[in-house]
Amino acid sequence: MRDEILKKELWDMVRNIATSMQTTLRPIMDVHGLTTMQGRILAAVKECEHGNVGTISKVMDISSSNASNMCKKLEKDGFITRNRSAMDERVVELELTEKGENVLGEINSEMKKIYGPVLKSKTDEEFDSIISGINSLNELLKEFEKRISNQE
Repeated sequence: MRDEILKKELWDMVRNIATSMQTTLRPIMDVHGLTTMQGRILAAVKECEHGNVGTISKVMDISSSNASNMCKKLEKDGFITRNRSAMDERVVELELTEKGENVLGEINSEMKKIYGPVLKSKTDEEFDSIISGINSLNELLKEFEKRISNQE
């Protein structure tokens, strides 16, 4: 019984969170001509110093070919540069352009402006509870991953 409830609740929660994140971010990304995924890739490129397509695909949990195609589009639109590594030509290194940096800064500012009041209305205890719950869910999912890895 517990596993059936968990399965239903878990899948519903994860889907609802993904849908809500998409709904929350889409209007801000649309203003800049980006999809939510493209915006997430820009943020990942900024976070991953000396990032490359392989790193981004792992961080974003998408295939390398999808990451590569999205990065090509972002390069074409002037948000990032893609350069082959001098040490290993198979590796495509990514860097934000000035336009990419500026757009990412604008996105962050807009998010703070729009969602900042909601965040300020939450207590530290509420944030701790949210973070604790997400960490617990993540640990549970890691345990599931280990089970799958052990079966292969």
